[in-house]
Amino acid sequence: MIVSFDVDGVLVEVSQTYHRALADTVSEFLNQRVGQKEILSLKSGLKLNNDWDATVAGLVFYQSGLNLDDFISLALPGPPDYRKFYRLGSELNIDLPGYSEIKTIFENIYHRYESGEGLRIRPEILAEVRKMARVMAVITGRIREDLDLTFRRHGLNRYFDYFITEDDLPSVDCRKPAAYPLRWLLSQAGFEPPVCHVGDTEADRLMVENYEQEENRKVIFILFEHQFNQQVAADFRLSKAEDLLRVLARLT
Repeated sequence: MIVSFDVDGVLVEVSQTYHRALADTVSEFLNQRVGQKEILSLKSGLKLNNDWDATVAGLVFYQSGLNLDDFISLALPGPPDYRKFYRLGSELNIDLPGYSEIKTIFENIYHRYESGEGLRIRPEILAEVRKMARVMAVITGRIREDLDLTFRRHGLNRYFDYFITEDDLPSVDCRKPAAYPLRWLLSQAGFEPPVCHVGDTEADRLMVENYEQEENRKVIFILFEHQFNQQVAADFRLSKAEDLLRVLARLT
């Protein structure tokens, strides 16, 4: 068995860290307070996996004068990354800060909060998964530095064989929902069914779907539920971490 995990919203609880940093970063650039729930609904509606990209989208949204649903309808077509939001901003005559500046401000704000991150899946559960799985891996949109800080704090590195981060991708086109991260993992580990990916976003699901279509191989998608992903389809759904062990036991 091969089991890969997303990090934010799956292994790690990020409502007080990345979610706060996203709302705070947009608020800082706009010089006005934006709601965390609305910006997360925007990120989910646009199927974004990267908070830097969600920041750009948020800056365009709040200056567009459109309501949330209309903006999502306008901005959803096309690849889910920052470049289309810069194009849309230009079309709407909205001045935007550079992407490098957004990344720097976001990371600075995130690091104010990152020590408060907790776990959604405890080490004891990961230890039980390790007994069932030949390979365990992480596929995340985090940069390596942010992943290392959290994993060292919680002692998680020992459970995993592979780590695929933002820094390991050759281009933004290789981010989720592209199949690239999953394809790279399985090219290194060797495809050996059952293969499972545990995620919490539409980007996770689409990465699995794209891999299946391109490689004609089945990957089981397991969704760890929260308030922003109830509409995401999955082979199995988890309402709590303990459910993962029952699902994997059924697959072995």
